[in-house]
Amino acid sequence: MSQLKYPYAKQSINDLDEKAVLEALKSPALTRGDFASSFEREVADFCGARFAVSFNSGSTALSAAFFAAEASPYDRVLTTPNTFVATLSGACQKGAAPVFIDIDRKSGNIDVEKLSYNLQTLSTRGKNIIVPVHFAGIPVDMQLLESHIKDLNTVVIEDAAHAIGSKYKDGTRVGSCDYSHITCFSFHPAKTITTAEGGMCTTNDESLYQKLLYYRNNGIEREPALFKEEERGPWVYEVNYLTGNYFMNELQAALGRSQFSRIEGFISKRKELVKRYRENLSGVEHLTFFEPEEGVDVAWHLFVCQIDFAALQKERAQVMEELRELGIGTQVHYIPLYRHPFFRKGARDIREYFPETEMYYRQALTLPLYYDLTVGEVDEISSALLNVIRSGKPT
Repeated sequence: MSQLKYPYAKQSINDLDEKAVLEALKSPALTRGDFASSFEREVADFCGARFAVSFNSGSTALSAAFFAAEASPYDRVLTTPNTFVATLSGACQKGAAPVFIDIDRKSGNIDVEKLSYNLQTLSTRGKNIIVPVHFAGIPVDMQLLESHIKDLNTVVIEDAAHAIGSKYKDGTRVGSCDYSHITCFSFHPAKTITTAEGGMCTTNDESLYQKLLYYRNNGIEREPALFKEEERGPWVYEVNYLTGNYFMNELQAALGRSQFSRIEGFISKRKELVKRYRENLSGVEHLTFFEPEEGVDVAWHLFVCQIDFAALQKERAQVMEELRELGIGTQVHYIPLYRHPFFRKGARDIREYFPETEMYYRQALTLPLYYDLTVGEVDEISSALLNVIRSGKPT
């Protein structure tokens, strides 16, 4: 089937988005202009953070955060294996050592108690960098995580690629950086709002903010008061770091601002669809879903089922293919990072140390979730899934 009736994710673009992009296209500056700076201010205000810096992708935003945190070969980066590789790419490129912590299957997030144990028992010549990932939009318990941090040199970078609009138990938004040094967002088309490709970091620390700006602009300083050399002139700038050009352009930012103006509606619709999925699939034998902690407000990015395919005598690939034949796209989030060749690098198989992640990975299946999906279509998808897993076709 060349095109799915219901892909697992899809952007929602309307006339206002098209008008905004056209306006940016006709503006004097196609990059480094007012659309991007306005978008940054709007996101910072929404999250309750002092600063925001936009980038050309969420992956770049994460790499920028590790640059700002001065990740080094002596540092350890503690995070969940249930995430996309971009969570660790920027740190590993700087030689920092990844340390994986098993997940809590009730949320799909890092198990904070197991993280605490690792912080107490393992030492490093450098610093610890903790990267909690708010999987599917479900916030990690950042208050609990913060209570386990004893070393003041520890850096916390939140990977909130899935979680713009989510709120912690205390009512503050993910991105406020109340419990972290930097928070990173993604605006990929699968996310709640999109800039086609794009990302953003928020922070309350001015020195980190300046480093994020350096990273985005080839390590360049243009403020004469901060120059290290004596030469002056309107053409003069200094290169303090070797980074790259990672600006979000004005067309992307214009689309982002237009989308962001509707974020509450996007979030509300996703909540409605997730509620319907749960109503349709609740109580089904061998099928469960995440149970976020009471008090958190989840801006759902993904709807993930955990299905005991072995008990159903069905292969997951078979279920996915049968759904695909019905026009329904599904996905698996994620292959645990420690299973990938880069992270193994000749090391022995470590899957036994991550029983919760392994169990989750065997059972995970992501169903379609996006703004333009209707409740009736969720009913259709739910019915199709139940028919497929109950079909009784042995593997």
